[in-house]
Amino acid sequence: MNDKKRVLLILLLLMIGIGGTGCMNAGNDSNFEERALAYIEDKYDREFEKEWVKVGSDVFANLYGEEKLTVHPKENPEVVFTIQKDGQDFVETYIPAKWASELQTMLEEDISKELPEGAEFKVNLRNTNFNESMSELSVDEFLAENKNVTVSVIIGIKTEGKPDVDQYSQGIYNIYNLVKNLEVKKYVVSVGLVDESEDISDFIRTSYVNNITWSNLDAKVYGEVNVDERLNPDQPSDMIDDSLILHSPANIAENYEAFGE
Repeated sequence: MNDKKRVLLILLLLMIGIGGTGCMNAGNDSNFEERALAYIEDKYDREFEKEWVKVGSDVFANLYGEEKLTVHPKENPEVVFTIQKDGQDFVETYIPAKWASELQTMLEEDISKELPEGAEFKVNLRNTNFNESMSELSVDEFLAENKNVTVSVIIGIKTEGKPDVDQYSQGIYNIYNLVKNLEVKKYVVSVGLVDESEDISDFIRTSYVNNITWSNLDAKVYGEVNVDERLNPDQPSDMIDDSLILHSPANIAENYEAFGE
């Protein structure tokens, strides 16, 4: 082996060693959970409980991320959010998660009446760009001044065998219009048609943080309907086929994607 190759091999081994050490150190940061919980509890003067923790890398944080703790307030398991290590500081999303819970309470009656028995749903609020001065605002007050956000409604409808999407079209269409009327920049209604034997409660409950789509959910999902602001007939996107635009409930079925067919 010539000197140039030997040097390259040594550098490669050093890089692998450093990467492994970074991951090991992150995994052995036994104080992270304790420090993160102490931080969030001191900040909001309430108790929080752990959902799960993601181990990151101190050395390759841009590639693998840093440690991230998912928690909920002890008194309310529905408000699920994350606390992430950012160097020596923490970044957390409690306030957007709390606002989303408030928004769900506001919309719950109107959404529920459009869905069949046994359906589950979660309202999420993303891309809020909030700052600490907004922490005392209600979701009404926040949305009155901040329209550059994304509101999503994640819905699971249980079916006995292959679904007849048409029977849910009017309800999904009405929910879409309900969210559209919030007049935020982006909005989406995502509906999974799931076999009645499946338990999707935890997936729905943690949908703000779990980054799992209907297509890769570990459950028997027949298909999904995703409708968003691009399908608004008042301002349709040039990139979208007109047959998909939501002129009426009839267009809901056109936006249905079946899985495994």
